[in-house]
Amino acid sequence: MSDDLDIETRRRRLRYRSARTGTKETDLLVGEVIARLGDDLPADEVAQAERLLGANDVDIANWISGRAPAPTEHDTPFLARLRREALSRQRRHGP
Repeated sequence: MSDDLDIETRRRRLRYRSARTGTKETDLLVGEVIARLGDDLPADEVAQAERLLGANDVDIANWISGRAPAPTEHDTPFLARLRREALSRQRRHGP
């Protein structure tokens, strides 16, 4: 995504893109968090999410679940937020 766009446009595009990543698991893990946070997602995490969504969907799901370590460029506060959300969801709904 371009940093030249205003933050509202970037958030809107991110909400759309995160709900249609290509795999249902990643749509649920990433899309739900972004949809819920909406306009409260800080600009730095918007940029982190944009970069993360450029990665392979299976890799993203593995990084969130902890099945694989995330590369340094994706091991960000936004990914940590996704991990916490996934863990919280698992506790609420079971494995």
